[in-house]
Amino acid sequence: MKKSMFRKEYAAMSEKTNREEFQAKLEHMISTLRNQIMNEEIKVGEYLPSEQSLAHRFDLSKNSVRKGLETLVSEGLIVKKSRVGNLVVSNKPYDQVILRVGYYPSLLREAKFSEIVKQFEQGHPNIKVQTIPLPYTQYHRTVLDFFNNDMIDVVSVNYNDFCEFPNPGEIFEPVEQDENIYPFLQEPFRSPEEGKAFVRPFIFSPIVLCYNPKHFQDNRMPLPDSSWRWADALKAAKQLTEERAGERHFGVYFHPLSLNRWPIFLLQNHVYFKRDENGGVSFDGEKLTESVNIIRQLFIEQDILQTFLSDNDRDAEKLFVQEKVSMIVSSYFSLNEFIETDLRYDIAPLPYLSEPQTLLLIIGFAVNKHSRKFGAAKKFIDFLGSPAVQGYIWRNTLSIPAVKTEAEKSGDEAVYKPSRFHLFREIIPTYRLYSHLGVTYEELGEMNNELRLYLSGMLPEEFFVQRVRSILTRRMKSNKMRKGAN
Repeated sequence: MKKSMFRKEYAAMSEKTNREEFQAKLEHMISTLRNQIMNEEIKVGEYLPSEQSLAHRFDLSKNSVRKGLETLVSEGLIVKKSRVGNLVVSNKPYDQVILRVGYYPSLLREAKFSEIVKQFEQGHPNIKVQTIPLPYTQYHRTVLDFFNNDMIDVVSVNYNDFCEFPNPGEIFEPVEQDENIYPFLQEPFRSPEEGKAFVRPFIFSPIVLCYNPKHFQDNRMPLPDSSWRWADALKAAKQLTEERAGERHFGVYFHPLSLNRWPIFLLQNHVYFKRDENGGVSFDGEKLTESVNIIRQLFIEQDILQTFLSDNDRDAEKLFVQEKVSMIVSSYFSLNEFIETDLRYDIAPLPYLSEPQTLLLIIGFAVNKHSRKFGAAKKFIDFLGSPAVQGYIWRNTLSIPAVKTEAEKSGDEAVYKPSRFHLFREIIPTYRLYSHLGVTYEELGEMNNELRLYLSGMLPEEFFVQRVRSILTRRMKSNKMRKGAN
């Protein structure tokens, strides 16, 4: 027993000795190279010896050498050049700033966000960006929690989420007006009370109609244009709906319960929810049901079971890629789903009811007002709005850059763009925000539940209107009580 315990203790001591020897060798290599660089024995612009020769010189493995060199990278003395070597860029070490950036995961696809972060780090070797993907649900509450615990310095914010922050001036640092960015993208992020903007627009998109030209040509049908009403879209959809090889093919489709889709029908039909001082709400119930009945009609007349066909907007894009549907209600953001495919498609203005209107989606970035890394944070959002980054988005994605000159240029793209990509310029007068309805985004979410029951035929028309009115009245009174308590 004693011999066994002795062996274990000896093995532990031996392992500890080996670790200490390894650490000593690693520290020796790091300090030797650091001193050689600071004393200009290895000058700025020169490369360090190869990792293999360093491994031999300091009696380390190549992996250990790489680990040690990361320390010199973090100190700003060297940068790693892929397949070339380790370049000396400074002879004065610094403390690297760690900038924490929260973002919508969709930006990885919509803006090649990871690549943009790499470009920023290459141009700012003293700043390391730590990216933190944030959940979409209850986004504003998540951001507040992260801000209050000093866990995020910069965060992506779309217009819908921005409106959920009760006092943006208390948490976001004001941003200056940028004359290079479309004014209609900057104004929504301005607080009426403070007269200041708090979010720098990054990318944007209207909702449009995306269609497969070949399906129309095969059926000898005219292509969609700006004169189309929803009745025209439904007529074309019924012509395009058919049975193919035992599978059902549909003319037009979208996720009917999407908060970026069904409110458009209300906007186009001038539905507005007006509040009074007593906590009541008034709206045209006939116009409300008329608007959502168009959605119901589109699905019923194509014999689509909308409840079971999709869970989110991306399902429509998947059906479109599989050519199981000829037209979808989509955004430029969603068109990024098609980059890796051979699909050839085009876009047109959204069909309309009473008036041509469409929903505008905006994504920007804001700085935590209480961040201790304000300088690095400002450099980051300035970089996101630079012509280099905005041009990169133009070339490599289907999202629309916020900078006007980059959004409107032609050529030099690395991905297929539909022939009518610049359609967004023509329809700017039709852009609307969901707030034009007179409701909050959370209220739209509650109305969504009633719409689900109504579209499924489980809720009569008069009950649907009553329940919507009840929801908005209850929310109005709740908000008044909350403000009174504060």
